[in-house]
Amino acid sequence: MTLLIFAGIFAVLGIFFVVIPFHVAMTGLCFLALAAVLTAEYLLRKKHKARWLRVTLAVLTAVCMLAVFGSMVCIHLQGRDDDTTENAPEFVVVLGAQIQGDQPSLTLKKRLDLAADYLNGNPDATAFVSGGQGTDEDYTEAYIMSQYLQRCGIEEDRIILEEAATNTRENLLYSAAMAKERGISTGRVLIITSEFHMARAKYLARQQGMEPVGISSKTWPWVLMVNYELREVFAFVKAFLLNR
Repeated sequence: MTLLIFAGIFAVLGIFFVVIPFHVAMTGLCFLALAAVLTAEYLLRKKHKARWLRVTLAVLTAVCMLAVFGSMVCIHLQGRDDDTTENAPEFVVVLGAQIQGDQPSLTLKKRLDLAADYLNGNPDATAFVSGGQGTDEDYTEAYIMSQYLQRCGIEEDRIILEEAATNTRENLLYSAAMAKERGISTGRVLIITSEFHMARAKYLARQQGMEPVGISSKTWPWVLMVNYELREVFAFVKAFLLNR
């Protein structure tokens, strides 16, 4: 009966996180998965099924949870800032995120504030703001990013718009192609994105032959960061399998 109680608690939490409009659906899905596992374990015990089935289910669940939590730790560690005080990259890619009307979302604004600080401190650097137009967006992310950086005092000719990308791989690939056309070395790239996104962005940059360093914006509140890191585990698997 205890298993069924916990299954019910996890199910309620899962539904709650899925339906609330705060981008924590992945956490909710994981709670629902745990509820399903506990329910299966309860039914196996109730029907006196073979012990090895219950043990196998428990072991597989533990292994999966360890793999996910271990991956989240790695993603979190990769989100730390790299030292750019020496040999600062001139090729800078600012990865896009959701926009709201003609303004960047809070997540995107934090990335752009970091980009403005870096560009102000490194006058030879050129920023490639990368992001296309979503179906629910009135402008390309790159356009809104460029406008924001100009309001921060960054000269327009130091901002290159990459407006075609629809995913992280394309962000880096298309930006690098545009940089090469302008004679900018892409061997080393500074990626500016959120801390939960940095591990995947660096991986994809290495896949394209670039040496990545990163400056990461922070996510608040912490529950959102945990949810995004959880989501990134599955996004990283997809990137590994499809290189996207």
